[in-house]
Amino acid sequence: SFGITVTIPELDEWDKMTLLGHERDMLGLYVSDHPLLGLEHVLANTSDCTIGQLMLDEERTDGSPITISGLVTSVQRKITKRGDAWAMITLEDLDGAIDVLLFPSSYQLASPHLIEDAILTVKGRLSKSKDQPEIHGQEVSLPDISDGPSGPVVISLPSTRCTGPMVEQLKDVLSTHPGMTEVRLRLLTRDATKVMRLDDRLRVTPSSALFADLKALLGPGCLSS
Repeated sequence: SFGITVTIPELDEWDKMTLLGHERDMLGLYVSDHPLLGLEHVLANTSDCTIGQLMLDEERTDGSPITISGLVTSVQRKITKRGDAWAMITLEDLDGAIDVLLFPSSYQLASPHLIEDAILTVKGRLSKSKDQPEIHGQEVSLPDISDGPSGPVVISLPSTRCTGPMVEQLKDVLSTHPGMTEVRLRLLTRDATKVMRLDDRLRVTPSSALFADLKALLGPGCLSS
């Protein structure tokens, strides 16, 4: 036999986003991981609901304002008959995907952010004029993904709404998302704010589903600082 020695150079490992990008390009899906895993808190804090919930929400009417965060998986840049640039992007979270249309009035400011694998927050209005819901984007921003979730989950509630039935509903929501994170209830009155630490049996796992359930029960401002 021939004594042939082949030297294989040592190469640096791809970072997570590069590896996942190649997986999606070659296979059409993510295999080893998902770019949004570990960022559930970012999606929850910057979205009105998950994309999956939005796609199935029959009560949310055409033209309703909506804010959604997710990963850009497709960018199609287009030109109108008048020569104005616009784009359609696909935004994906851990629960679904939706097309976002950015017409010329919104496209100009959003354009630098419209890159595949970018994580964006889109504010706009829901469109139900086609078979599948779409979002007509008005504003695009980059959510802060530098920090992980910190501290307890703090829920704000006007004291006038803190009734027995409401407390029971809140307990039900928290109980369906059990975990290790402390929950605090901030009761708001006209003159003061009182913060209470909830029972350890109501500790939760922060997730987009938890925050969507809390917002559905208490309103979109219940998690604001």
